Amino acid sequence: MPTGRPAVFLDRDDTLIANRTLPEVAGVRRGDLCDPDRVRLLPGAAEGCRLLSESGLVLVVVTNQGVVARGGGTLDDVRRTNDRLRDLLSDPARPGASMIAAVYACPFHPEGAVERFAREHPWRKPSGGMVRAASIELGIDLPTSWMIGDSARDIEAAVDAGVPRDSTILLDERAPDILSAALYVLAARAAGGEQSTVTLSLDRPGAFENERVRETVIATANALAERTGMELVEVLLDASGLRATLSGPKVVALGFGAELRRLTNGWHKARHGSNLWPEPPDVHRGGDDA
Repeated sequence: MPTGRPAVFLDRDDTLIANRTLPEVAGVRRGDLCDPDRVRLLPGAAEGCRLLSESGLVLVVVTNQGVVARGGGTLDDVRRTNDRLRDLLSDPARPGASMIAAVYACPFHPEGAVERFAREHPWRKPSGGMVRAASIELGIDLPTSWMIGDSARDIEAAVDAGVPRDSTILLDERAPDILSAALYVLAARAAGGEQSTVTLSLDRPGAFENERVRETVIATANALAERTGMELVEVLLDASGLRATLSGPKVVALGFGAELRRLTNGWHKARHGSNLWPEPPDVHRGGDDA
């Protein structure tokens, strides 16, 4: 029997927020991000977190912040940066609250210049100390939890703490971003037999008169379902839009629709200069955490 709530542990840099792609700043080591003004959510981060949170999963960020040991920032800098992340991922269902239940940050690094933090520590990934601490403090059941990160050390930290390796997702392996990873998690947790639907209305009715557009939307829907482990029961296209039926609860269909919109809008805009679907309301826009 589970001993607590299931969670999704999330890496921070280059998983939820941009790091490696940020412009360089004079005097700042690339990969050291402890300035709240530079926090930018990655595409799909807000939507992916929303889907996971609405499905009942506790969201916990675990991040190495060796920048403190190297002298490139303080504990307060890291705290303010993490607070900015939590603000950007505010919970639409709970005004003033964040979808992120907690952030655990490890300031230690064995090659640090600040004596207090210049050592190895059980919290530093790939060790699982932060994940274990969260499981105790937040009442999390590790065997039913997940990990999403962009580095092998994220995966190893979760496994070290007791998260099943099959419940870990390395970005760019099974999913390129948090939204895709969220769909994978939701599909894996979906109860068998339940079906749900999602509809998308075209930005310009009649766009499906173009055979290439129709073929691309259907192919993208099938590829997305296959990549995330979903069962796509049916896809119907007409003059006004799309209706897709999937196996799983409503949150699965909503997530599928959001990712399908993003992927096909990107393709249509690159090819035809316009969106295929209207963009949803803009809720949130926004390296290496060694």
